[in-house]
Amino acid sequence: MEDWYPVRLAPRDGTPVTLWIEDEDAPPTYPVTVGVWETDDMTGRSHWRVFGARYGTHTYLDQHIVGWRPMPRIRQGRGG
Repeated sequence: MEDWYPVRLAPRDGTPVTLWIEDEDAPPTYPVTVGVWETDDMTGRSHWRVFGARYGTHTYLDQHIVGWRPMPRIRQGRGG
């Protein structure tokens, strides 16, 4: 799990992060995807909301997250 942080250290403030998901019952199309931590206003329960173009969004709990990384930063070149 080199270069991946444990899920307990992931930001819980709605910041998008890259997630490595492992879920045998409902695997995502790709095991590495983008998600955010959010809390449902009606139930008060929190979860990872994972984005997928083909199937919309899914939710996962910490036990399905192998690790996380910050989103890559885009370098802006010098205009000319």
